[in-house]
Amino acid sequence: MNTNARSDLFLEYKALLFSIAYNMLGNIDAAEDMVQDTFLKWMEADTDAVRNRKAFLVKMVTNASINYLSSARIKREKYVGIWLPEALPDHHASTTIARIESYHALSIGMLVLLEKLTPQERAIFLLKEIFAYDYDELAEIFGKTTDNCRQILKRAKENLGKDTRRFKVDMKVHEKILHNFLQAVAEGSMEDLIHLLKEDIMLFADGGGTYFTLQDQRITAFPKPIEGRDAIVRILLTLIPKFRQSIPDFNQETTIVNGMPALITYSGDKPVTLVALETDGDEIRNIYVQTNPDKLKHFTKP
Repeated sequence: MNTNARSDLFLEYKALLFSIAYNMLGNIDAAEDMVQDTFLKWMEADTDAVRNRKAFLVKMVTNASINYLSSARIKREKYVGIWLPEALPDHHASTTIARIESYHALSIGMLVLLEKLTPQERAIFLLKEIFAYDYDELAEIFGKTTDNCRQILKRAKENLGKDTRRFKVDMKVHEKILHNFLQAVAEGSMEDLIHLLKEDIMLFADGGGTYFTLQDQRITAFPKPIEGRDAIVRILLTLIPKFRQSIPDFNQETTIVNGMPALITYSGDKPVTLVALETDGDEIRNIYVQTNPDKLKHFTKP
């Protein structure tokens, strides 16, 4: 197989490889690194001995992601505050591959839930449940028997419990809930917020472990999850107006993030916060707030 043929075949599956890596890692740059690493290894591989080239590429990117994730989890133990996955933008993605594959990205809430799994459990769960690989294909990719793959998937589902059911959300319903939520916050309507939020709602905010600086002003994220509807309503009605007033050239827009509508707040062209909701029926179960500037860079306005 000559160099051009190798490159063309890799390009055919490049979007799939990125999608697998991103859903494994929750990190755009790291996922692109995994894809590039796979490309370099593919260009040096003995392709004549490869029976299933697609499976070979998927195996390489999956193994690279598993190794990265194992090492990343050690680093996260030193991460100050709450760690959230990096959101994958749709319209403002910095790479063509991210724009193409945004609809393959799991929601922020689902990516958070997958943190319960070991890297191998996560890989098998994703390939089987999200990318529709059968057990024979999984056995070939992971070098295991089909029974082993079934057992690992069963264990992964047991670790996730019934939580995965609530992530099957209609986009139109989600969009309406987001609209109602933003309107309630803008109008300062406690009654509407109480109606929208589940009683046991939680708010998670990732500020990169410290703070970000905006015109010499320090803005910090909550170091621990905020629990309960009453506490979160108070935060929304008291802190958000002050936050808006403190942001120079404040503006915001809704956009598609990880396949679902979300809110991006800007200071001029610079992204300041991203707010994503996890819904359950017609209520909000969790709120995810990203203020870590390193995880917002792909949302910078052109």
